[in-house]
Amino acid sequence: MSSIEVSLVASNYQTKSDTDHATLRPQRLPPPPPSLQSQLPTPPIDQTTMPLESETSPTSVQTSIKPIDNMNKNQLFLLSEFKRLFDNFDYEIVREEILNRKMIECNFTTVLWRIFLLCLSRDANQWNDMLDTCRNNYEKLVDQYKIDPYKISDNNNKDISNLNHPLSRDENSLWSQYFSDEELKATITTDVRRTCPDISFFRNPRMIDLQLRILFTHSRHHHKTTPYRQGMHEILGIVVYAIHLESLKVNECQESNELMKKLYDSQYLEHDAYEIFEKIIDHLRQFYSLSTKHSSIRKSIISNGIKQIPFQRNDVHIPPNDTVTRMNSIFERLRHYDHSLHGKLEELNIEPTVYG
Repeated sequence: MSSIEVSLVASNYQTKSDTDHATLRPQRLPPPPPSLQSQLPTPPIDQTTMPLESETSPTSVQTSIKPIDNMNKNQLFLLSEFKRLFDNFDYEIVREEILNRKMIECNFTTVLWRIFLLCLSRDANQWNDMLDTCRNNYEKLVDQYKIDPYKISDNNNKDISNLNHPLSRDENSLWSQYFSDEELKATITTDVRRTCPDISFFRNPRMIDLQLRILFTHSRHHHKTTPYRQGMHEILGIVVYAIHLESLKVNECQESNELMKKLYDSQYLEHDAYEIFEKIIDHLRQFYSLSTKHSSIRKSIISNGIKQIPFQRNDVHIPPNDTVTRMNSIFERLRHYDHSLHGKLEELNIEPTVYG
């Protein structure tokens, strides 16, 4: 064979072997031809004019609208609830709903407190004048029982009898009253600082001073009937906190009327809390007053045929407290309603004041 023939045979053999070898492997599909759009030059991206994804995303638009819609609905519901309750207030219907536990969640609980405690009348048309009167009266009480020691010193020079001298032991001396007031304030402050220590609201110095003024003013104004007793601060704390929480909702509500705003004016939180607290303590007076009208009782008088109060000590004279008397009365009733339970409590010497 010539060199040309040899090269042709070799090339045919190589082509055949390559073809046979290629058939053994699966071949990838060729990529599609580039589109016309991809062949065009890509313009540079302007970051300043490029809209953010959150601005154009329909999901983000929905999420930004929903909270606003919900807030508007809540505000409208708040206003409609206020009108439903108080535009034509029906005392008996509302009272029945409360007793049947249909108003467990109410946005105007403290307003209902004021109505049922007779702080407000059942006619909402009279509330504006009543609020003004009560708030002014509280401010007068605060001023009435405020003693300025600097003014006492100034007036002392004009006092010929030296009644208001700092060293005077006269009970009618202003200095004597001032020192007595300071002792009372110290006692109240100690209790107020213990009120719900796990809630930051009660640790606020402004709230501590607010409760101190209310309790001090009430104690001075009612010193003959219901002076300050430990435990009163807990009742006041609930009242102040409840008004505060409700006022936050109302003051954030744009859909509110003038009466709503006036009822929950944060400037008069202290005034309104005092009014409610005063009415509550008036109802609880018998539990805080120390009665001295009753004679002392001994267990030894059982032999004389006089009925003995359960668990009464026989070694000392103890003037019975009205609360203890009521608790023992409940214990006596229990004898008739559940004799076995009454006997068990008596056997274990569990006093009525523990569960009463």
